[in-house]
Amino acid sequence: MPKQKKITTIKDLRAAKGLSQAAFAKSIGISTASVGAYEADRIHPSDKVLEKINEVYGVQLPAAKKPVKKAASGKAAKKSAAPKKAAASSAKKSAKIVIQSPFGTEITPAEILAKVGDADQIYVRADENKAYWVRGDETGSIDLW
Repeated sequence: MPKQKKITTIKDLRAAKGLSQAAFAKSIGISTASVGAYEADRIHPSDKVLEKINEVYGVQLPAAKKPVKKAASGKAAKKSAAPKKAAASSAKKSAKIVIQSPFGTEITPAEILAKVGDADQIYVRADENKAYWVRGDETGSIDLW
C-alpha cells in the first residue's frame, strides 16, 4: 500500500482533493488570487481562513510563521502594516518606500493603506495595477493608479 503524503500546505490539500485553485477558493469563500498568493508564499492565510479550511476539509494546516518570499524587483511587493516611524532621537534617516508603476507613477505604502483601510495582509502587484488585501476571511483588490 503506497504511503500517503502528509498534508501541510494548501497546495498539498488541493492536490489530494483534485481541486483547481478556483474550486478550492470557492469552497472556502476566498478569492482565487488569494489561493495563488498562499501557494506562491507571497502571503499567508489568516487564522480565520485556516479555521475555514479545517471546517470544510477536516484538515488542520499549520499556521505559517516564516517570512513571505520577497517580491521580484519591479514585479510585486508585499505590505502588511504601516511603516514604522523612526524615533525622533534617532540620528539615522529612514528610507522612503515608494512603489513605481510601469507607467512611472509612484505610490507610497501610506497611500495604499489609505485606499485599502484596515487589513490583515496586503500585497501589491504594480504590473497589474492592483493591491490585494485580506481582512479576516474577506479578500479583495483595488486599483492603484
